[in-house]
Amino acid sequence: VAAYKGAIGGFHEVMLGYSDSSKDAGKFASLWELHVAMEKILEAGRAAGVRINFFHGRGGSIGRGGGPLHLALLSQPAGSIAGAYRVTVQGEQIQAFL
Repeated sequence: VAAYKGAIGGFHEVMLGYSDSSKDAGKFASLWELHVAMEKILEAGRAAGVRINFFHGRGGSIGRGGGPLHLALLSQPAGSIAGAYRVTVQGEQIQAFL
């Protein structure tokens, strides 16, 4: 673990996807389980002295992680946005932002 921690400079990025989990479990269950998983990953990072940044792969529809970005920011676990928030928007949604 120490060698890996040194190789990554104490920083690790974790990508979260929303589409498949929503299809499998439904919107609420999916978002709740992602929230719980993020809390566990943050705790593991703290214990190992590794800063975690989550990279959110969001889609256009609610079922694919879409929806208002300000609500997504407000729903993140405490401590999960530590100076950075990385998100990607699905290609078909780019036009909506222009």
